[in-house]
Amino acid sequence: MATRKNRRRPVGAVPPRNRIALLLGLSALVLPGTPWAAGPSDWARVAQNPMADAMKLPIESQFEPGYGNKEQLKYSLLYHPSMVSQVNEDWIVANRLNLPFIYQPGREAGEKDSFGLGDTTYESFMGPVGERSLYWGVGPAFQLPTATDPQLGTRKWSAGLAATATLVKGPIVAGIRANHLWSFAGKDDRPDVNLSTIEYFLYANLGKGWWVGTSPVNTANWEAASGETWTIPLGGGIGKVVIPNRIPVNLKLEAYSYTEAPAGSADWSLMLTCEFLYTAESFFKR
Repeated sequence: MATRKNRRRPVGAVPPRNRIALLLGLSALVLPGTPWAAGPSDWARVAQNPMADAMKLPIESQFEPGYGNKEQLKYSLLYHPSMVSQVNEDWIVANRLNLPFIYQPGREAGEKDSFGLGDTTYESFMGPVGERSLYWGVGPAFQLPTATDPQLGTRKWSAGLAATATLVKGPIVAGIRANHLWSFAGKDDRPDVNLSTIEYFLYANLGKGWWVGTSPVNTANWEAASGETWTIPLGGGIGKVVIPNRIPVNLKLEAYSYTEAPAGSADWSLMLTCEFLYTAESFFKR
């Protein structure tokens, strides 16, 4: 790959006076995915910042007890990789996918259980190059009707806008990521999509890769009946970045209670996440 001019360091990366020693140590590593941040706490802040210059490959298991009329367990395996690429000397683009695999019990009496792929969501955020306290990005969002079962998706093609902003101050990382989608094509017999998604997050990094925080994903379905519009979780979790085999892994345990949700939704959710972290250069190094 060509050398980038004014390439940004990840949040919390090693200062210039220590780079030579770090690079000498990394030169002995042979794994293609070897990253180059200083340690677990630095990588924790990278994982928490949607605009940090890194590739993130998270795999999340979500358990939602009390779903449907029989109050059964809904399970989702969520894969939402993201990657930041530099467009030119001034701008970067963060690309993010959300691929859900879902087991969903029947929500109403007589409704069958469903299992398969849900709809795929893509977001893109363009923001300025450079290490800073406030990171931001804006761009388009799309949702593709990839669901393998009608109960797991909208059967609509949708598009809209996405935005994110993150404040990094010492051990604190706080911010928001949001999008809004409108449907423009698809099955005429299915409801239109008019959906807002708002994720706010607040993390306190405790040192040695440990962190506590909250990152609930709130949604508002503006096509739903009155009283069924909002899904609002409340809770938080704990995590730690470990570096086995020289590849940082962000391990998370989170739990959220739904303070407001449509009828038939789960009472609460438990999420276990394993997130692999790389720089783009190290991942694609040959």
